[in-house]
Amino acid sequence: MILCLLVSCMEHRSLHSTIHFLTVRNSHAVLEFSPPVSFDSYQLLPSCNGLVCFYGLHGGVYVCNPCTKDTVKLPDFDAQGRRFLCCGFGFDDTSGKHKVIKILEPLILGIFSMGNGSWRKMSQHPCFGFLHHQPPVFSGGFFYWFSSTSFSIVSFDIRNEIFEAITPPKSVSDKDWCQLCLVELGGELCLVDLDQSRKGMEIWMLKKEHWVRLGSIVHQSEPIQTTRPVGLKGNQILLHGFIKGVGNLSFYNLQTGGFRPLGIRGIGIPSQCFHVTHHVESLFQAGH
Repeated sequence: MILCLLVSCMEHRSLHSTIHFLTVRNSHAVLEFSPPVSFDSYQLLPSCNGLVCFYGLHGGVYVCNPCTKDTVKLPDFDAQGRRFLCCGFGFDDTSGKHKVIKILEPLILGIFSMGNGSWRKMSQHPCFGFLHHQPPVFSGGFFYWFSSTSFSIVSFDIRNEIFEAITPPKSVSDKDWCQLCLVELGGELCLVDLDQSRKGMEIWMLKKEHWVRLGSIVHQSEPIQTTRPVGLKGNQILLHGFIKGVGNLSFYNLQTGGFRPLGIRGIGIPSQCFHVTHHVESLFQAGH
């Protein structure tokens, strides 16, 4: 597994981020490049087919290939006074195109197909509204997010552009959305139940329209409900988050229940300043 790190160095009394991409091999962080970006604070989306997308609080969206260092800024989207919420990034295997979606309030979805050069706009049905919780998660040709109007997960088909609703596992029916998060692990959609009482988490995976319990993660001595799964390698889950207020990367073995820290050297900034996503290198061009 190759880790792609987005390092966001925050300037004093400013939300401006300086962006760096690094790859991690054998516990070493190696700087690959620093893409030229405008003045903003950026959110990194999970890597998809070799490309990475990140967007700023002010709406600027970039797509880049950390392998080739090719970086493209997407054209601005005409929001017409609507409030920008977040973006999602995925790949349409029928057209062979990466796509970016941009969610605005109220109930507008912008869609950008790489290589087409312009945004398309479509309206969302009120029952598929976006809950202000986390960016959409992409898996298997669908974007997923929590509904703002019902206890359900919204799915958006990247090929046919159709919305549907998915019922979460029954075990989380009494939970608040703030105790849940969605992630993609091993190409599958997963729901993470951040169990406050056990100071750990339970992970459910959606397999052929059915929820399957992947396992529970509980640290023997430290609460880990502020960590999040960011990758799956065999029977090991990569966790990123905070333990005792310090940024932490570690592998959890689903079979043995053991933790293995992943030490990162070569980053001379406070560890809480970086975001992590798994990444697979490719030669896809960022603008196509």
